[in-house]
Amino acid sequence: MATSEFERNAQFEQVMQFERHFATSQASSVIDLGWGYALRQLDFPLSHYHNRVVVTDPAPAPDILETVEEVLAHVQHRYLSVDDDELGQTLTAEFEAAGYEHETIAAMVYSGPLVEPSTHDVQAVSLDKVQSAVIRDWRDELPTASNEALRQLAGRKALYARGAEFTPLAVFERGEIAAHADLYIDRQRSLAQFESLVTGHAFRGNGYGDALVRDALRRGQQADCDLFFLTADLDDWPHRWYQRLGFVEVGRTHHFSRMF
Repeated sequence: MATSEFERNAQFEQVMQFERHFATSQASSVIDLGWGYALRQLDFPLSHYHNRVVVTDPAPAPDILETVEEVLAHVQHRYLSVDDDELGQTLTAEFEAAGYEHETIAAMVYSGPLVEPSTHDVQAVSLDKVQSAVIRDWRDELPTASNEALRQLAGRKALYARGAEFTPLAVFERGEIAAHADLYIDRQRSLAQFESLVTGHAFRGNGYGDALVRDALRRGQQADCDLFFLTADLDDWPHRWYQRLGFVEVGRTHHFSRMF
């Protein structure tokens, strides 16, 4: 279903309002910076998402970079998110010159019809049940990561219920979690988000990812959510795959990271 630029902008604003609520709800502290805010989560210092600076309004790049050093002094990374596409593009050159890596993330809203149930069985599971699979897949993605880093990457999911109804979803094969994803529902905003889709290396090519997307969409529709979205790296293949499934891009954010 085609949408106008006005509708896409309105949907992107809905997405960003939820994203801000979801992120700040999980923080140990939120620091107002005037042109944005900083998030700190002291229980999970290795989580970049939970320890970062978010830029919402224009400010000089040197001022932003100086502030990042101050407010993220408690962690061994520097992470910046810029909520506005044009502003992010404007800041990219100076941030990259300061040693930051850059990625562009697309917010994508489902615009297709009601979905039919998947042929694969998708189950809602507990955090305890999915944790070993999350650690397994992060280890494949980050083979040099420490055990503590992997523990925090999996353990931080316990925070998600602070910002929305959180349902881990999984597909099993021979008693093992083959693929998993996260579903967040905000009934007050009539909105659902699908994220963190991963299929284990040994289980790929079986349509489990498609099954998880379809099941999450069905759950969002059953919860009477008016908007169902996800995010995808603009330069990675899932962005094109989600387009084929019926998702349309409504806006972009920019993210910058630097490790010591």
